[in-house]
Amino acid sequence: MKKSIHINLFLIATLIGFSGCMNKTSQSEFKDGDWHGCIVGMYPENGNEKLPSGNLHEIDDFEAITQHKIGSVVWFPTWDDEFPTLACNKLAERGIIPHLTWELFWPSEDPNNSRQTGSKGYQGFRDLLDGKYDAYIDRFAEDAKAFGKMVLIRFLHEFNGNWYVWSGNKNGKAEGGPEQVVAVWKYVVDRFKAKGANNVKWLWVPHGPSIDMSTEPWNHVSNYWPGNEYVDWIGLDGYNFYPMDPWGQERPFRDFDNCFRALYDDCAKLGDQPMMIAEFGTGEFQYEDFDKAAWITDAFKKIKTDYPRVKIFTWFNINKELDWRVNSSPEALDAFKKSLQDPYYIGTPSIK
Repeated sequence: MKKSIHINLFLIATLIGFSGCMNKTSQSEFKDGDWHGCIVGMYPENGNEKLPSGNLHEIDDFEAITQHKIGSVVWFPTWDDEFPTLACNKLAERGIIPHLTWELFWPSEDPNNSRQTGSKGYQGFRDLLDGKYDAYIDRFAEDAKAFGKMVLIRFLHEFNGNWYVWSGNKNGKAEGGPEQVVAVWKYVVDRFKAKGANNVKWLWVPHGPSIDMSTEPWNHVSNYWPGNEYVDWIGLDGYNFYPMDPWGQERPFRDFDNCFRALYDDCAKLGDQPMMIAEFGTGEFQYEDFDKAAWITDAFKKIKTDYPRVKIFTWFNINKELDWRVNSSPEALDAFKKSLQDPYYIGTPSIK
């Protein structure tokens, strides 16, 4: 009898130990984006001003008009800002993944991020690599680590365009521009890793086709790739500006595939990370029998069927260069709502 009890106790202990090992294994093997479907994300029109104080009213409004839960929200802190702990905690309480587009400039010195780069490129790059901002980077990393939950950081975004001071275009072009971007990216990520901020997920984001970027070989996205160990998510940005931007320049018509197909395929070759549409949208337009409502319907059909690695999308919900908002017209809003009725589009994900 005692022998039988000992055997049973041994078996129970073994099973418990095995179960524990399985849990550890499943947790260690879990990968970002390992959920069915695509998370609905957005940028609130006044997010940069309201979110840092924990004001989530625009998220409430967006969920109300779209009749769908939001699972990720982006805004744009700069290097004048500390890590937004309050906002991140408020979002996490609602199951929303914070998405920080951490812009490498200082509005206190250059309010419009319009500083010209000189013959040696962006001074901010040189100062950063010389260690001038180490204390700030480390503090940001430590606060992010203390937050303790998943947070996406999109750094040096749209580096292949010609509009940001951190682009390859403004830091040497074919004479080392992409290499400069990669060096800055690695420097910052390495400091975060040294602080153990492993809950930070690094989101690497080029822009899709645009008349405002070089198509020369030096500017191909592969030249900006820092390596698999430096990227957790691959993001894609793209817009349909047709027929004209607010500065009076004519723009070509771009449907969803024209914005993203080639970029998605190029990025898919670089690593096996999950992808997201980090920014996208269209203004109101009429192109033959195609309009904004049809563009939206087409986009969400394509994400589901043709872009399986896209696990989050972020709609740029602001009236800015054009009226990108989902409710720029009743027809656009109706198309957006109907598209999100597909259960493929989710709020807080259920992990497999």
